[in-house]
Amino acid sequence: MALNQNDIETVCGALEEWCKETRTALNSDDGRDAAAVMLGLYKTGHETKGSILEAMRRVNIG
Repeated sequence: MALNQNDIETVCGALEEWCKETRTALNSDDGRDAAAVMLGLYKTGHETKGSILEAMRRVNIG
């Protein structure tokens, strides 16, 4: 799946916010795991930063 700039900004923005909320280093194992989960969420229809974050909170990663 190819991502355009807006897609990347959406996922990265959600990841950065999630890392701040959970006090997780972006370049840590947990940060990388969260990035992978968020990409999966994006691919399955969570196409906004808010939607990704809401789903991550339900998944309770970290």
